[in-house]
Amino acid sequence: MSHAKPNKTKDRILHISLQLFNERGERSVTTNHIAAELGISPGNLYYHFRNKQEIIKELAQQYQAETLEMLALPTDRPLNANDKISYFQVLSNQLWAYRFIHRDVYHLVENNEDFRKIYPRFAGQVMQQGQKIYRAFVDAGLMKMTDSEIEALIINLWIVLTNWTNFLYMSGHISDNNHLEEKWVWQALRQMVFLEGPYLMGESRQTYEQLLKSLGPSDLFASLSNLKNDDDE
Repeated sequence: MSHAKPNKTKDRILHISLQLFNERGERSVTTNHIAAELGISPGNLYYHFRNKQEIIKELAQQYQAETLEMLALPTDRPLNANDKISYFQVLSNQLWAYRFIHRDVYHLVENNEDFRKIYPRFAGQVMQQGQKIYRAFVDAGLMKMTDSEIEALIINLWIVLTNWTNFLYMSGHISDNNHLEEKWVWQALRQMVFLEGPYLMGESRQTYEQLLKSLGPSDLFASLSNLKNDDDE
């Protein structure tokens, strides 16, 4: 998701903070860095936000509101196969736009009391909305799933989505956790699409195959399975 350049000072602070957190990692960015990037005094920044924790809180709430709005069900028609692609794209785009949150989530939960309250509530709201979406797909004849299968799928999708950056870093696919290329985010989309495969029916099966074709092959498994142990060298 692309964010238009804002005009108000408070909005500009949030915009630049998000950019710097994503590029450098939240722990490497101070309020002085943010003020310098904006060309304003630290005092001007503190007029709008008392500290970095307040900026993070505002960004987390912004992420929450945007994502839930994008995951809303249409009110004037049933869901169709294209909606399935749209929902996955929303999640992938939001993961990219706010990638610092999931990359630094453990640190944020431990060190930011507001974030510690916001994040679990946000996760629960996304899962509840996901449950409504999948039930609507079942009602539309696009998927065949029990309620238990829906719940398990949603949890698995959330695990992939929120831990993807750490997986790439720990498996050696990215050498610097602060510099994630967008192509790797779309690989997360590919993995999520595969999780849905066994439950698809009719038109959604064709859309699924077309989407996988458009995403192209992945060398993740091959690169992992070809890694050698130090003892083998």
